[in-house]
Amino acid sequence: MKLQRNTSFGIAAMMLFAGMSQLQAQDAPSVKMGVRVSPNFSWVNIQEGPMSNDGLGLGFSYGVTADFSMFKSSNYWLGTEFSVSTIPVQCKSNSELRNIKAKSGSMGSYDTITYAPGNVDFRYSTQYLQIPLTIKMKTEEIGNMKYYFQFGVAPSFAMRKRLTTTTLNSDPIYPANKGITFHDPNNTDDDVYQFSGTRIPNSPSGETEYDFEDNINTVRFPLIIGAGIEYKLTGSTMFTAGLRFDNSITDFFKDTRVTGRSNMIGLSAGILF
Repeated sequence: MKLQRNTSFGIAAMMLFAGMSQLQAQDAPSVKMGVRVSPNFSWVNIQEGPMSNDGLGLGFSYGVTADFSMFKSSNYWLGTEFSVSTIPVQCKSNSELRNIKAKSGSMGSYDTITYAPGNVDFRYSTQYLQIPLTIKMKTEEIGNMKYYFQFGVAPSFAMRKRLTTTTLNSDPIYPANKGITFHDPNNTDDDVYQFSGTRIPNSPSGETEYDFEDNINTVRFPLIIGAGIEYKLTGSTMFTAGLRFDNSITDFFKDTRVTGRSNMIGLSAGILF
């Protein structure tokens, strides 16, 4: 008898919980979660300093997404993501660069190595954790398809930083006997691969010229704008595809003479459940 009462109570509690959950689900805003991947093309917009963009870099993004309906509407959504994005930057120096190096086999003697303008290429490969926050405006369903427009911000934090510095018709930056092909630009141990420049004559504070500090900022803050489609596959499952422009408003470089902002454009595809 006691077991029967406990069983009846359990069934009643389960039914009550199910009813409350259904009511809360009706009152709660709709949520759609999914995954996305995106190949992207990136470049750097140099605004100041003796540096220029040197072509497009090919990167890749992937992550999970979540859309939350706003105002209990099917047209306005708050979108967020956790994405891992590789955003390459390719640039070259437009000015002469110099390094002071110790002469091989000598004590206290140094050589000045000069690199002509345009003869030094920098290939940055930086991977970021991005947390976009956007407003999405979606149309009503047209056939099995919806169209959307989005805008917002995407705070980004560097997870990995690599730089390959290549010299043309000049002494290489990396020692040939160590097998080094890239370095971490923000690692102080790798500052030996930067361009030290030469001291400005009669400078009381030891200022240098023809130098370049290859460090980068580890926080990136872009504005994003995009558009795309959502195609109904079955039930509430949607295939989504879109084009997104990601324009940083923060400086990529840490060198005091060079100001540049990294940008990218990506073609994304994903599934929403």
